[in-house]
Amino acid sequence: MRSPGRVDVTVIMCAHNEMGRIQPALEDLLQSRRVREETVEIIILDNLSSDGTREWLESVRGDEMRVVFNEVNLGKGGSVRRGIALSTGRYVVIHDPDLEYKGSDVWRLLDAARAEQAQMVLGSRVLGGNVAYKYLGNYIGVRFLTSVINLLYACRLTDSATAMKLIDGDVARSLRLASTGFDLDFELVVRALRLGCKVIERRIDYSPRTIAEGKKVRAVRDGASGLWVILRDRLLPRTSFVQSPAGSLAPAGR
Repeated sequence: MRSPGRVDVTVIMCAHNEMGRIQPALEDLLQSRRVREETVEIIILDNLSSDGTREWLESVRGDEMRVVFNEVNLGKGGSVRRGIALSTGRYVVIHDPDLEYKGSDVWRLLDAARAEQAQMVLGSRVLGGNVAYKYLGNYIGVRFLTSVINLLYACRLTDSATAMKLIDGDVARSLRLASTGFDLDFELVVRALRLGCKVIERRIDYSPRTIAEGKKVRAVRDGASGLWVILRDRLLPRTSFVQSPAGSLAPAGR
């Protein structure tokens, strides 16, 4: 296993029943990676898929690849947390293998983090307009929850719920995270903000899918859990968010 910091980027891909999508998503990521000089590790975590995804992943090979089969369904958030714990990259990127996001945007976020010395870069699906969503409820929920974060955490974000997030590797591995579902998307953002990390956004491409096509986020259920995390973490002490002294991560902040 590589030592922390030995690779430039760790890409975490969490899968649950993504047959027909995970292979082209992985190929897209690998194709975009060919024009880059960074060293990369790709960690794919399967959450007890039953549609052939697990069997396909058993055939995946590559020096940069690591496939992890969860013994129980850890949920999206639980799998991301496990991937972060296994990561060794200077930067960690969460990238869903469902074809809603493009592999080329991983590098757009990486370049932005380096250029602006940011500890977190969010891939915004709404920055600059031209919004693409299949369900109005999902769009309204994202806008509402992001507005709550902006109000409570004194920031100006547009899309806190995006699944594509880049995080400084040392920060990611030092965070004490609790969420196991899609609420982890918000927990990552608000805890980084409370620790004083610089969080920025870059526009990314987004091709939403329907529930029939496999979309798993539900506006009411996941929105409610996300709101709870946002409110809870505004009140908890910052010291409870890290597994090591916060001063080693970023300046004291919100």
